[in-house]
Formats: sequence, C-alpha cells, structure tokens
Amino acid sequence: MGEIGSNHSSSGGGVSPTGGGTSSSGSSGGGDALCNPRLERRVVLLADLQFMNAIRDLLGDEAIEAEQAPDARTKPFAKKGLVVGASLVHTRLARAAYAAESIAGRFEQVTGCATDGDDACAKTFLTQFAQRAFRRPVDATELDNLWSVYALGKETSYERGVSLAVEALLASPSFSYRTELGGAAEGDVVKLSAHELASELSFFLTDSLPDAQLAAAADSGALNDPEELTRQAERLLDKPETRSTLNTTLIAAWGLSNLFGTVKDPGLFPEYTPALQASMFHETELLVDDLLWNRGADVSALLTTRETFVNGVLAEVYGVEHTGESPEEFTKVELPADERAGILTQPGLLAALSRTDNTSVVARGLFVRGALLCLGKIPSPPEALSDAIKDLLAADMTERERADARAMNSTCAACHAQFDAFGLLLENYDPVGRYRDTLDGEPIDARVDLTNIADVSGTYASAVEFAEAIAQNDGFAACITRHLLTYGTDDENLSTRDCQVGRVINALPEGQRTLSNVVKAIVTSPALTERAKEE
Repeated sequence: MGEIGSNHSSSGGGVSPTGGGTSSSGSSGGGDALCNPRLERRVVLLADLQFMNAIRDLLGDEAIEAEQAPDARTKPFAKKGLVVGASLVHTRLARAAYAAESIAGRFEQVTGCATDGDDACAKTFLTQFAQRAFRRPVDATELDNLWSVYALGKETSYERGVSLAVEALLASPSFSYRTELGGAAEGDVVKLSAHELASELSFFLTDSLPDAQLAAAADSGALNDPEELTRQAERLLDKPETRSTLNTTLIAAWGLSNLFGTVKDPGLFPEYTPALQASMFHETELLVDDLLWNRGADVSALLTTRETFVNGVLAEVYGVEHTGESPEEFTKVELPADERAGILTQPGLLAALSRTDNTSVVARGLFVRGALLCLGKIPSPPEALSDAIKDLLAADMTERERADARAMNSTCAACHAQFDAFGLLLENYDPVGRYRDTLDGEPIDARVDLTNIADVSGTYASAVEFAEAIAQNDGFAACITRHLLTYGTDDENLSTRDCQVGRVINALPEGQRTLSNVVKAIVTSPALTERAKEE
C-alpha cells in the first residue's frame, strides 16, 4: 500500500555479488568484453550549484547575493526537477547580471585593467574570461560578438563595456551548458575532446570549473592520454575541497539533505531542533571523511564501523558520554557493537526516514533497497489506494502490524515484499534515531526473512547483522560506483547490472575498494570518456 507522500521508486537497478552482470546495451561487465557507451552525444545543463560555483570561481564571493550563496549540503543528487523553462532562464539571467554588476568597486582587482584603461587590456581580460567561462577555446565569431557587446556598453563607460560583456558571457548557453559532442566517430563510438573531458571531470569532482592545471592539460591535448587523465584526477583528489565535494555527492545520493526539511511532533520529540539536525548531518560528513580519506578504508567500512563523531546533543541521542571541551565540539566515540553499525544506523538517516510521530518501515525500507543497495525500482502505489493508506496509517498498530496487513493485501503484497523487511530491520531505532529494545512495553522483534530477495538472501536478526553481511560482497561498492557514475554523467537510469559499473568494479585493485580507487577507475572508464554515435 505504501505511505502518503512516499515514492516507491528506488534508485538504481539490481546488483549482483560481483558488481558485473549484463548491460542494457547487451554487453558484459567483465574484463575486455565489449561495453558500448550508454549515452549518446549531447549537451548537459549545469546544476544550480555548479552554475553558482562557476560564477564564484570566476569573480569571487562578491559575485553572488548572500541569500543565493550555494549550500552544498542541500545539493540535489539528480536533476529531475531542473527544467529548462522561463523561470530557470530568468533566474540565471538575473544571476549573471548581479555577478557582472559586482565588478563595480573592484574593477582593477578583477580585470587587471585601470578604470580608464585601453581596449587592448579589456580585450585581453575578456578573452581569458571567456575561455575560462566556456571551458574551451573561443572562436573568432564569438569574439567578434563579444567586442560588439563591449562596444555597446562602452558608450556609457569603459567599466560598463567590460561589465556588459561579462554579463553576456555568463548569460550565454555556452556557460550554462557543457558539451559531450566529441570528434569524428570511430565506428559507433565518439571520444570526448580534451576540453570536454576537463569540464566533465571538474564538474564531477569539484562541482565547478576546471582549474588552471586541468585547463592547461586540455589546451595541450595531454588530457586525451588516460595516464594524464589519471594524474589530473589524483592531483584533484589530493585537495580537501575535492574530497568534500565527493563526500557531499554520496550524502546527496543517500538523501540525507532531506533531514533539513523534516519535522517531529514537539510534544513527543522536543529535542529535535534545527541544531540537532545540523549536528546529525555533520556527523555523517565527519565519518565519511575520516573513513574514506583520512584512513583510506574500503568503502564497506561505511557499513561496519562502530566509531562515529558526536557533540553534546548527539551524545544524548546515542546514549554515550561526550568528552569534548564544549558541547559544540565533535569528538570520536565507540558505539555499542550490538546497537550500531555504520551509516545504516546513524540517527540522521533514521530521522530523515521517519514520520512526525512514528518511524516508517516504507521510507526506511525503500532507502535500503534504493539508495543503499541500488536494487531494482519499485512502482508507486496506485492512486486508488490513497484512502486505504490513510486508514492504515491512522490505525492503532505497530509498524510490524502495518507491514503484516500490507502482506495480507493481494494488491500491496508483491511490491512491499521487496522492501518492507528492510524497514522492519530498523524498528529498533525511534523517529529521531535513538536505540530502543521495547515499544509500548513490548520487546521489539526486528528479525526478518529476506530469502525472497536474491541479492541479499538470508535471515537477519538485526540491522547490525544485516549491515555486516552486505559489507562482505561487492553490492555496496557497486552501488557507490553507480551513484558516482550517475552524478558524473547524469545517467540517472544507470543500473549496477550495467557493464559500465561492472568494469569499474573489476578494475579496482584486489582488496582495495577505496573511494579514491573507485573514482580513478571511473574517470578513465568509457562511461565518462566516450559517447555513442546517434542512430
């Protein structure tokens, strides 16, 4: 039956234990087998965060209105809601105008030209600015058009000429879009150009423009060499800001940013404040960064670690001692081994996947199936069931009793059998993520039978036991890979069974499924570097 406001669709496709399987293009995930590109040649619209970050990198923080400053914590993982319509065009034109106007008062600092400078200085600045903004060389026709805009603005003043030209560049489709057109096709495959690779790599890893070194590698053509592409990726991965971007991409894939829009019944959960929400989000940021970068751990450690970071308010949720010098300080703690295991049992995710007054087997189950494991999509419930869903939610039942009721309904049972059990595993955690053994005085039974779900087949007594079991195969690593490939390529229909994911998993060094190795395998994979010729 589902729940009001829940969407049964879960991201990704089925996952095999090896992360390989068959591609939608009919190719295998293993070794040297054919694995044709899934995506055709195209142009790709920058997400709002990328658009704003690019403006900031070009013109500084002053170029962005304070209330419009991008918050990476709430960046969407997919672009499904990003529609190229009048509203988007109007917004981006307004932001381009504001950024150009911000040059006033710091003209010499931004342009390197005196306010009464000559045309040569202005044209040198604008040429370099255009090449950075467009992430490629600018042709003669484009420059001629740019000089016309500059000349029009210069009728008012020299500074206005430069400002109007900057505005035109930022308002151009060549700034808002990046291309994946490549050169001449080699059979059915088109290789992206060096500048297209630089742009794709940079927006994937940093959510912004190529830096000077990456742009230079594109200008020289060196980036067409896979070894240079790897070297550039390694260089970027050494930067804390790149690692932070990748962390946030994974957190966005898990939907943790939804935490900031959730509310709880203040009478039941008075402690659930914006400060606690921010603390929960930051806990995940700290843990992901510590495990995947500071320690270079296998990505499966995200499912098995008993360590985390808490401040005063989070320590109370966990029921552990906070040893920081101030309530705001985050310190590392060891959590009870029988209660907690990695991100699956973190309060932030559990709270984001709960209702205002209760847990949600449906939301939590769909999260495990979709965002955590990338198993197959589940259709949304029929609209005709909305009244029945409301009645079920209003009934005085435990979540297990609701799940049992759905299992007895022939219309609901087949779908809910694919995810309700995942949610029941998490019933030991209340709507703000606190661990509990009992509910209304009765012991909580979190045991589930998953023998009907091949990829995770088995019986499990707790979320901890389940997390440790799924960490043992390639399924979680394949899902991480799928998320990163999806973000880097905007291929939202990518499945872990597609050969593009399998090739990355198979390219990883034995026993070294670190996030760094996953990213390096992705950036040289055909999924990023090649496109299919249009039929």
